[in-house]
Amino acid sequence: MKKTFSKAVAVALAASISFSAPVARAGSVAGFGGATEITQLANNVELVNLYLQQVQSYATQLQQYQNMLQNTLNIPAQVWGAIQADLMGVANIVRQGQALAYSAANIGAQFQNTFKGFQFPAGFNYKTDYKNWSKTTMDSLKGALEAAGLQAQQFATEEGVLTALRAMSQSAQGQMQAIQVGSQIAEQQVQQLQKLRQLMMLQLQSQNTYLAAQENKDATIKAAKDDAFQYRDPRGTYTTFKGGSR
Repeated sequence: MKKTFSKAVAVALAASISFSAPVARAGSVAGFGGATEITQLANNVELVNLYLQQVQSYATQLQQYQNMLQNTLNIPAQVWGAIQADLMGVANIVRQGQALAYSAANIGAQFQNTFKGFQFPAGFNYKTDYKNWSKTTMDSLKGALEAAGLQAQQFATEEGVLTALRAMSQSAQGQMQAIQVGSQIAEQQVQQLQKLRQLMMLQLQSQNTYLAAQENKDATIKAAKDDAFQYRDPRGTYTTFKGGSR
């Protein structure tokens, strides 16, 4: 469009020169007036070209400024997941009953107090202790399942966040908004990794509690058998089991 306009101006000026030249020669002495007018018109054409170049330069600068403004635009409302609330919700669920929750601050002490291993202390009641082991195991398994169920319920919220991020990605204007959308997507990936780690901890909680209960039960039975079949010779310190004596 600008080149066409320049050509049109040049053609118009050339036409004016061709029409004005004979008149100048007819009314001038020795033809000097016509030559002066032609020179003036040529200068005007040069000025028009300079003006057009300046206009083109201004248009380029305006486009650059517009690009700079577009590249520095921020997303009006960024979307971040509620990872802290999600993780704490799961951590609170597993702390129920006698469960050995991975989120407990004194998990090591609780484990040691619940599963004492190979021993048969005085006043030991196998039925009562076995009931406690069973309760601890069942509460731990139940908490892990309920926590997994809670994470399943969080899928709807997470899908809403991802839908919003897809829309932002498609409508991002400039480099800044594209970078911000990419940062939010990366943050969502980190959140998913955190939730995966939490599920792995829930699995360890369930497996270790169950295995500890089984091992403690077997160890207690073995300790009780050893205590029942232990022979104590009143005549000495010999305490090894003997089939019989006379």
